[in-house]
Amino acid sequence: MGKVMQEACRRLEEIRQRNLEGGGAAAIERQHARGKLTARERIDCLLDEDSFAELGSCVQSTGRRIDGKRAEAPCDGAVVGTGRVEGRPVAVYASDFTVFGGSIGTQHLMKCARLIEMAAAWGIPMVWLLDSSGGRLGYQDIPTAGIDWYFALEARYSGVIPQINVLMGPCIAGQAYAPTLCDFLLMSRGTGYLWLGGPRMVEAATSEKFAQDREMGGADYHMAYSGTCDLVGEGDRETIGLARTLLGYLPSNWREKPPRRETADSPGRLLSGLDDLVPDDCARGYDMHNLIEQLVDDGEYFEIKKDYAPQLITCFGRLNGEVVGIVASNPGQKGSVLEINSCDKYYRFLQVLDAYNIPLITLIDTPPGVPGQEQEALGLLRHGAKVLDVYATATIPKISVIVRQAYGDAGSILLGGVKGLGVDLCYAWPVARLAIESAQLDYHRVYGRGVEADAHSGYLDRARQVLDVFQVAGSWTAGVVDEVILPAETRRKLCEALEITRRKSEKLPPRAKKHGTAPG
Repeated sequence: MGKVMQEACRRLEEIRQRNLEGGGAAAIERQHARGKLTARERIDCLLDEDSFAELGSCVQSTGRRIDGKRAEAPCDGAVVGTGRVEGRPVAVYASDFTVFGGSIGTQHLMKCARLIEMAAAWGIPMVWLLDSSGGRLGYQDIPTAGIDWYFALEARYSGVIPQINVLMGPCIAGQAYAPTLCDFLLMSRGTGYLWLGGPRMVEAATSEKFAQDREMGGADYHMAYSGTCDLVGEGDRETIGLARTLLGYLPSNWREKPPRRETADSPGRLLSGLDDLVPDDCARGYDMHNLIEQLVDDGEYFEIKKDYAPQLITCFGRLNGEVVGIVASNPGQKGSVLEINSCDKYYRFLQVLDAYNIPLITLIDTPPGVPGQEQEALGLLRHGAKVLDVYATATIPKISVIVRQAYGDAGSILLGGVKGLGVDLCYAWPVARLAIESAQLDYHRVYGRGVEADAHSGYLDRARQVLDVFQVAGSWTAGVVDEVILPAETRRKLCEALEITRRKSEKLPPRAKKHGTAPG
């Protein structure tokens, strides 16, 4: 090796060593003292061992402070590259909080934005490991709205490749839109915070003080109250571990199917103990999670937004090795009536399933009840119509099981309780009963003039007439139930349905428009 090559190689090794040190030993110590990993430790936690291939390792900040001074910024605070998760390639971006608080400089921004483009071109998922104080203030070359570049790319490649954001530190002001534009947002409890205007900014601008009884902007807040967060972990390692698990349920891109996983759990396995699991008495609640556990391979499922609108369950699972998305009423929570939050939760999940070729299974048990005046005033119909819009246009296999009750105005229509919306197969248990309305009101007394006194014996009462499943299944033209099944054979029937519908072709008209106008 010649002297020139030796010197060049030595210089590269120096750069690599400096990058490993990030913002220096003191900054790394502060990061660890906060209970957080460094950017490179997080990447090692996410990826298979020794699989990280860094890109842009020689990048430095090109910015000059407004006082004219330059500052050292290894990688400009953005560590990016590719690696593998369970053998599958992914792209990864990690903001380095030890370098200027992970703030966004010009080169930092371009490294992230360009990586999104490359990931989309290569057809591999993009994972963000985010811990950033926002825009890098006080520098001459920082564009005031530069983050709109990666906002645009996130939106344009939405549904093309899975985008997962793992937030383990602050994300504030305009940058806070970035996590919400990804397919999934995972947050670390105690260290991950998301604000458009945090407590200090809001108080400075408006004098308003945030309530202290909630951890405003934290992981649990965005899970239980805003619904922005999909999964919460107890620290960096656990949260990143959830991201690894989630990737196992998603394809690498929109053209592919999710990876199958071999299982010794027979597709023909009969379910046991359902008499105790699902009460015959429809007035009694139960936890639908227990039925899901019985249905899926090896009892394993992965729930999304667990603590948000808990009357509706959204989760991933596998049946005979194939990934499915499960949406289920949960009679153990608020009577499982669909309200605004549960509609939004369902809508978002269904969008992901349809974008990434994941079959939908709905488990229906809606009660004889309807949301109240407050929900109506807040636009319940508009939120429910969003679900109807995406359900009707989704081209994935859609399989329904009516477990016990299916009341149309309580949400069974949105859950696939009728065939006209494009349900491929609708099964029902023998105890199932169905109706459109659940109201017990006296129409004549409530509406008064214009309603004949004998209307109860006529058409008005037909909408709330409760029919047992055999009456409904007796009419094939009703377009509701395809087959009544024994509860114990539900898993077998679902596995058969997935096999039958696997080659389902799109039945929508040829593309003659850009898109529909879903209700806002």
